[in-house]
Order: sequence, then C-alpha cells, then structure tokens
Amino acid sequence: MNFLSKKVLDFQKKKLESAEETLRKYIKEVEKLENENNPKELENSKKMVKIWTDNIDKIKKEIKKIESR
Repeated sequence: MNFLSKKVLDFQKKKLESAEETLRKYIKEVEKLENENNPKELENSKKMVKIWTDNIDKIKKEIKKIESR
C-alpha cells in the first residue's frame, strides 16, 4: 500500500468514527422522541438514522476496497 492509499484509508477511518458518532446521536434522539408525542420529529429522526446507516455501510465498503489493493 502506497503513502497516498494509507492517507486515504486513515481519512476514511476517521470519517467512519464521525459517522458512527452521528448515528448514535440520532438513535438517542429517536429513543427520546418515542416517549414524546411528536410524530413528525420522530419520523425525521428515523430517516436520519437510515441515512447515516447507509453512509456507514458505504464508508465500510470503501475501506475494504482500499485495504484489498
């Protein structure tokens, strides 16, 4: 693995950590909103959970692609 690939891999790993933290934030928000009576906010937060879950999957695929080179 060359220098540039290592840098890209490090960047992707940092990006993954950040995305996982954001996902945890939205999961906590969904749990909080389930106890409240605010269906619109709950729906938006659930959409964000799905978006961030998809983002994490894409980042993991990119990391695997880089590592396989």
